[in-house]
Amino acid sequence: MSMNKRLISSLLIPVTLFLSFTLAGFTFPESSDKERAAWPLPPEETRISYVMTIEKPKDIGIKKSFFKRVVEIFTGKEPEPKIHRPSGVISDGNGKVYVSDTGLQVIHVFDYKNKLYKQIFKLQNEPPPGRLLSPIGLAVDKEENLYVSDSILKKVFVFDKTGKLLYSIGSKGEFGRPTGLALETSGKRLYIADTGNHKIWVYNIIEKSISSFGERGGAHGKFNFPTHMAVDSKGDIYITDALNFRVQVFNPEGKFVEAIGKLGNTIGTFSKPKGVGIDSEGNIYVVDNLYDTVQVFNRKGELLMNFGTHGGGKEGLWLPNGLYIDKDNYIFIADTYNERVQVFRYLR
Repeated sequence: MSMNKRLISSLLIPVTLFLSFTLAGFTFPESSDKERAAWPLPPEETRISYVMTIEKPKDIGIKKSFFKRVVEIFTGKEPEPKIHRPSGVISDGNGKVYVSDTGLQVIHVFDYKNKLYKQIFKLQNEPPPGRLLSPIGLAVDKEENLYVSDSILKKVFVFDKTGKLLYSIGSKGEFGRPTGLALETSGKRLYIADTGNHKIWVYNIIEKSISSFGERGGAHGKFNFPTHMAVDSKGDIYITDALNFRVQVFNPEGKFVEAIGKLGNTIGTFSKPKGVGIDSEGNIYVVDNLYDTVQVFNRKGELLMNFGTHGGGKEGLWLPNGLYIDKDNYIFIADTYNERVQVFRYLR
């Protein structure tokens, strides 16, 4: 059933869901805690349900090997890796979740299917410092190549699936402050939000060429600090135009289509819009960093509902940033000041 009804509610309700969740071939086991955070309030049908929280490798079932535990008897217990300041998040559709962490200056890779964890940060054959400094935006292609924007180094770095650096995008002085990334549905073009230069770069992955659209301003098609992006199944591009307090939609050729949202202090307006994503039915999800919530709109810009509330716990968010929705309608949110990733699901 389509989310075609105006469902405005931010109240948390406990519901019992006797089901398990599947992410790219990995099935989350049924929780012993049957009560899950869900929205909206009855009698409306549940649309958004909490799935899980990711902070550490153990959250996806990764355990230390027997040999590692024996070694720690003599060397002391090593602290488990933990997300510190998540900025962006993405899933590759094959059981991996990537998290950019500006606090630790790394990319966390959580591999659900194979129960593996690693970090990516080394920039082989790049000039000093030879590592990521401020990883922000993320994108991943069908070959599992990972694209990472670094707002301090002012480049986009491309890694293969093993974490080896393949190449970088951006000549000296070209990018002002690259942040959000999004791949065209065909995987041919990479969109790069240049927050510092108030424009969107379009990098042709096949031809290794680059172009751009947009400039600073408040009119349609212009930007005032663009940050996050998403691409829908038709190839339309959704761009968070942060200080114009809206999301602008462009067609694949970079032509303006429409704008959603405005400045305000109530649900349905924006105070500090951040991550944006599109579900399988074309509904538009926008993180509001100051409201600590996610607002959901239809393509006409009409508010359908919102979910999440300030704080911790299953329903809580604290200054959230990036958002990504995968093909199975799992919603990943970089819950920055709670130092974690929150996973929800849109229940069709």
